[in-house]
Amino acid sequence: MENLTEILDAATEIAQQGSEMALSYFRKAILIEIKENLTPVTIADKKTEEFMRKELIQAFPGFGILGEEFGEESANNEYVWTIDPIDGTRSFIRGIPLFGTLLGLLRNGEPILGVMVLPGLKETYSAAKGLGTYCNGHQVHTTPVSHLDTSSIGLGDAYAFRETGTENIFNHLSKTCELARGYTDCFGHALVLRGALDAMVDPLVSIWDVAPLAILAEEAGGEYFSFEGEKTIRSKSFVTCGPKLKEDVLAAIAKSKLK
Repeated sequence: MENLTEILDAATEIAQQGSEMALSYFRKAILIEIKENLTPVTIADKKTEEFMRKELIQAFPGFGILGEEFGEESANNEYVWTIDPIDGTRSFIRGIPLFGTLLGLLRNGEPILGVMVLPGLKETYSAAKGLGTYCNGHQVHTTPVSHLDTSSIGLGDAYAFRETGTENIFNHLSKTCELARGYTDCFGHALVLRGALDAMVDPLVSIWDVAPLAILAEEAGGEYFSFEGEKTIRSKSFVTCGPKLKEDVLAAIAKSKLK
């Protein structure tokens, strides 16, 4: 395998350049389309992914690509990039700067590298297997909090809990933790990485949303898992948290399902 540090450096540069392209459309009058899954997409999403795909193909010709807007390309290769050009398009189109550009790398289907750029906040998070997680060059870590009743957590959009029939999880977690707030999309997970939140709970995700977040969380000393407790990037649900909080989060999820 090529040097992960070199790959991470190149990936970070491409993600940052892509995020700057997205930012150039921010708070501008642009056409908003609705995709078949009823989620919004803009020219910023499309142009950003087009740019990133072109750069990745040129820099890493043997790697496959799986992107949100333009699908698969050699997705059965040993190494596959995942791209979410604008995670948080709903925030983006409303002029809220809590969106990010996500780039992940899978080896044989498992995450080994991740980059998250929040251009509106001028923050870049990067990680690769065995190298730790960094934000703007400073290493970051998840919290040691071990009990929900003393935790601060982020919860995904309320509509997503309704759509997935998991309102009970939303309600129970809100009542069980010390503080629950609606820090949605990749921004919420960024807060977990830097220890500002103890957990982030997402009921509705896709692989390009979470592949980079998984390795970012793991290398920051944290955990990632589905509502069923499985360490996976292929579930519709996704949780990141500090290493000592997983047991309490899963116990609360299980208890909510009994109601």
